[in-house]
Amino acid sequence: MPRHSAQLTTPFTAASAEGGWFVYLLALADGSAFKVGFSCHPLHRAFTFSRRYFEQFDLGRSLLVRLDTCPEARVLEAAIKNELAGHRYDCPSWVPAEAGGHTEWFDAFQWQPAEDRVRAASDGDESRLIYMSDFVRTMLMRQARSFEFWALHQAQFVAQALSSSVDAHLAFGSARALRDWVDAYRCCGIPLFPDDPAVRAFVTDAARQSG
Repeated sequence: MPRHSAQLTTPFTAASAEGGWFVYLLALADGSAFKVGFSCHPLHRAFTFSRRYFEQFDLGRSLLVRLDTCPEARVLEAAIKNELAGHRYDCPSWVPAEAGGHTEWFDAFQWQPAEDRVRAASDGDESRLIYMSDFVRTMLMRQARSFEFWALHQAQFVAQALSSSVDAHLAFGSARALRDWVDAYRCCGIPLFPDDPAVRAFVTDAARQSG
């Protein structure tokens, strides 16, 4: 197995989402603020803010509206941000600089007007409104089998690296990436390797080697 593939931090690509563009409101788990933005892949976007996105955000409250085109999403996002411009909030310190969007965080007290805007954009079509928790669970369920393949290879790399005095230091980053995604599946209540407890135990053990 090529080493570079074993060290991927995510098993998914930005092209994995269903069609459409999404304007999102991502509520922080501590209830202090929320992020406004748009993306064709909200799960990938949340991951860029934090690999532990399922802990840092309240996914059960966070809301998406699916629009048909990028220009529609851009206009709605801009309208929400303009309305809330006087209520910006500091970007959380754990968001990496390369994630961008540092001026798009707003005080949690402004959640309701932002949510009202998002709901109005659905034009009464409830199928366009999706809670982030449902979106993430659907995406993870859809990718579960390919994730299992990735996770097993990641675990094999960790085991091989730990057995080598030269490559041992490489194991920890791979184990952390594995741990984060295994925990995401666990958080969503999606079982992994349901028919192979030995492989499940092997992958789980590898994920614990994250240092």
